[in-house]
Amino acid sequence: MKTAYRLFMMLITLLLLYGFRWIPVPLPLFPAQELKIKNTNHLQKLFSESYEIQLLKISADGKWLAVKKIMDSGQDTLMILRTDVPESIVFKRTHVSELQFLIDNRILLLDKQGKAEYLSLGVQKKGKAYEKDSEGNIFANGKVFNQIKKIEVLKDGKEFLLWPDSSQKNSLAWYTAGGNLLRVLEDVTTYLIDRNSELYAVQKEINGDKKVKQYSIFKFSGSAKRLLYQTNRLIESIYPAPDGESLISFEKDLTTGYMKMVSISLKDFKSYPLDDSLLFHHVTVKSIGKEKLFFLNAIKNKTETKKSSPEIWYGDDKNLEEKFLPQFQETYYLWEPESGQLENLNDSSGFQKIIPLHNERYFLAFNPRELKDYTRKTSPLLISVYDRMNNTSVKVDTMGAELHVSAKGEYLLYPKNNQWKLYRISDGKTILISKNGVEQPYFTRDGKGIVFGGNDALWYYDIGKESFKTLTGTTKGYIYRIMESKRESLLSNYNFYRSVIDDKAPLIVEYRNEMNNRFGYEKLYGNKSFTGIPTTNGRMSSLLYNPSYSTFAYLQENYNMPPQIVVAKKGQNNVIYHSNPQDTKISEAKMDVIEYIGTENTPLKGLLYYPIDFNPSMNYPMVAHIYETQHHLSSQYWRPTYKNSLGFNVRLLQEKGYFVFLPDIAYGSEGPGISALQSVESAMKAVLKNTSIDPLKVGLIGQSFGGYQTNFIATRSDLFKAYVSGAANADIVHVYHTFNENYHMPEFWRYEFGQYRMGKSFSQNKELYFRNNPLYHADRVTSPMLLWCGMQDKNVNWEETRTFYNALKRNKKNVIALFYPDDGHSMWQEASKTDLTYKILDWFDFYLKDHKKAIWVNNK
Repeated sequence: MKTAYRLFMMLITLLLLYGFRWIPVPLPLFPAQELKIKNTNHLQKLFSESYEIQLLKISADGKWLAVKKIMDSGQDTLMILRTDVPESIVFKRTHVSELQFLIDNRILLLDKQGKAEYLSLGVQKKGKAYEKDSEGNIFANGKVFNQIKKIEVLKDGKEFLLWPDSSQKNSLAWYTAGGNLLRVLEDVTTYLIDRNSELYAVQKEINGDKKVKQYSIFKFSGSAKRLLYQTNRLIESIYPAPDGESLISFEKDLTTGYMKMVSISLKDFKSYPLDDSLLFHHVTVKSIGKEKLFFLNAIKNKTETKKSSPEIWYGDDKNLEEKFLPQFQETYYLWEPESGQLENLNDSSGFQKIIPLHNERYFLAFNPRELKDYTRKTSPLLISVYDRMNNTSVKVDTMGAELHVSAKGEYLLYPKNNQWKLYRISDGKTILISKNGVEQPYFTRDGKGIVFGGNDALWYYDIGKESFKTLTGTTKGYIYRIMESKRESLLSNYNFYRSVIDDKAPLIVEYRNEMNNRFGYEKLYGNKSFTGIPTTNGRMSSLLYNPSYSTFAYLQENYNMPPQIVVAKKGQNNVIYHSNPQDTKISEAKMDVIEYIGTENTPLKGLLYYPIDFNPSMNYPMVAHIYETQHHLSSQYWRPTYKNSLGFNVRLLQEKGYFVFLPDIAYGSEGPGISALQSVESAMKAVLKNTSIDPLKVGLIGQSFGGYQTNFIATRSDLFKAYVSGAANADIVHVYHTFNENYHMPEFWRYEFGQYRMGKSFSQNKELYFRNNPLYHADRVTSPMLLWCGMQDKNVNWEETRTFYNALKRNKKNVIALFYPDDGHSMWQEASKTDLTYKILDWFDFYLKDHKKAIWVNNK
């Protein structure tokens, strides 16, 4: 009987085991497993509490600072801090889309649902506070306005505007900063506030049939209202003319779809329409120095025609972009509204492209496709100067992607052969200026000098004396640059600027030492220098300062310190807010800078991050990440988040018990793949001197160009036990001959003189391309590879990932590929970011830590 019972129980046990064979059975918890579960819970908590901090705006008096706190959940919170009291949050509100500071401690808010709030920030006095709302915010005189689509402040915060939507007749309400209503303007379709805080509004008049009868432009000054202009055409926008003495109305002819333009004098209110024979869909207006003469860039969309079958592509075609992009006709004019004079500059000059120089006589002129051969991302341009008065042109030089123009078009400055070339337009005289250590040029407004940022100091070049002098103290190892100076862009896709500073006004100058992560700011005014932010350590970002330069605010962080908000006043730095205070362990984090020699004996650095809770008596796996140079990231705080566009997060790996290594790569004549292999192998030799790293448990990860190099290294190296490669090229011989859908041009430029640095065409050195092509040696891969890409990627076609997957599959290699259908070169979708991060962590856990619970990795 006992034997039968034992057999019965054994049978029941076997049936249960068979029936529940796919259900994970809890095993006795050993210390390592306890640590893993605790680590998972800790990561989830750390991730859920982590947030990003952004500086938004500082009040004019420097008393208040608006910041935004953004959680990974998507919730954002606006906070207003006092700049003189640490950790003093006087106001909080979620889902705010816009904030404006007013005078007398008042603010104006607009949320994402169209609710505007007008509040006075309360300041506690003698232990008593103003009224508090349900969220504990201190305020006084609060008002709420609904269905608002725009808020705006004028007269330096003394007044403000609220513009409701159509539910309130698009009525523009005008208030004082004290909340008193000054005026209401109904049926406003658009408005403009000029630099003198004058208000111009367009109002529509509707007849009895509820149809628009006409549009009127009114000027409002104080209590006065003045009609400037009326038309029956739709006024889409109004714009202050560059001369400051007229207003330009941009109007749409609803019958033809073409735009019209009218200049309206602000002195006598006379209107001057542009010739109706000029048909365009878009126009920009610029000044050329003479008050009543405007430069027009008129664009007319070309009519879409049905493409012939077949399309004809010629071998000497220099406008391949038109095969992919909508086409338009661009024409340049000079327009004098009062006389009606309209001059077609293309016809008179004979050039396709004209750039004004704020000079009524001289213009830059060139034919943009003259030298185009698609071997450069931006083709060189043969620049000429067109003399409108004499109707002549003079060739200046062939230029690359950078050009700077002086205030009134007296000079051109551009780099050539490691020198700056200064060209005087009036007589063609050229001065050569050493480019060694001087960059970021700005002409002074008087045209007599050039201020350069650069090594060791801020420099002034005297054009007349042809000599340099320093404008700041000289500090070896620091790079100086001017902050927030205005450059007027002259040509899209090129660094062509009108680069001018007012050297009579205060200048904010940054000086930074990238090697030791130190920085500071000073204010230059006349011949005097004032400390703005004393020299300090760490990574700095998001600099803000008020108009009087009395208060500076910025974010400061380090690899072992979450971002904190620092306010500098009177030369003193004070921390007023610490973000992510729950991240207590990061202060104990450790990082080493690893020095080694890369390709062609180039000195390089790599950043080695230690595991959190590092124990020197233990061995740990390591993940290396590659992409060009990365040592500049040494002061970055790696916020723990699963929402990573590349699926890679240093901090998550640290928390899970990994070393993380970010080595730099140098490039030599043997090509980008071989250069990466040589640099990474040298880096690994140096970093593995750290005996806490297990050399048999090291992974490599890269994306885009780093992914290509990961693919290549996987075909040549036995140093890595697992690889992750994202959005990466695999067959560079094929891709070299394809079109890039992101840039709408052939890929020649990227390989010859772009990121791949081949220096020669495929035909000139086929063997160089062959030797650096991962696909040709896919059979040599010895470790598992995880490949991923977005199927909407226009920069690296997702077919490259599928191609490498096929090559590995055919050679019976251990490979998994992830294809995200709705994402691009990096992950756009929040769900994709999280999924990719989890999968990459699973992948490395599986192969570097022998954690085999990731079913998707093992389910083959």
